[in-house]
Amino acid sequence: MRTILEADVLALKGATEASFVLGKGLTSFSTFTRVGVSTLSKYASGSAEFRDNVIPVDIAIEADRRAGSPIIIGEAARQLGYGLSPLTGEIKAGPVTEAAALKVLHEANDVSRAIVAAIADGKVDALDRKKIAQETREAIRALQEVLAGLEGQP
Repeated sequence: MRTILEADVLALKGATEASFVLGKGLTSFSTFTRVGVSTLSKYASGSAEFRDNVIPVDIAIEADRRAGSPIIIGEAARQLGYGLSPLTGEIKAGPVTEAAALKVLHEANDVSRAIVAAIADGKVDALDRKKIAQETREAIRALQEVLAGLEGQP
């Protein structure tokens, strides 16, 4: 008998989908892992039919590595009551430039637009939450890159 809550399974599936999107999609990812596109799709699907198809840890690691941040593994850690933080030097560090500032601004604006679109009808549904979470993860990654650039400078 599964003891994980239904909401937690759906959160893992949402994180899985976000990781796939950030990692440039299922089709290209399937060539780097041991399962095909249809199986990967089931791991991200929230439908009742595929509810028991949760991504295995080795594929989750590959997906998160390709996405550039621990989206699935981070969600699993959160469900266990833990948080993740990057090891020094593990985030792409580059110089802090105007381009970095524009990337942060662009990603933050995407978060803002997703929130505004979600609340426009007065109801934030699962698709809205998924979109906001995806945009937020992209903004966090942009900010982490700036921090890594700052920490790498004398």
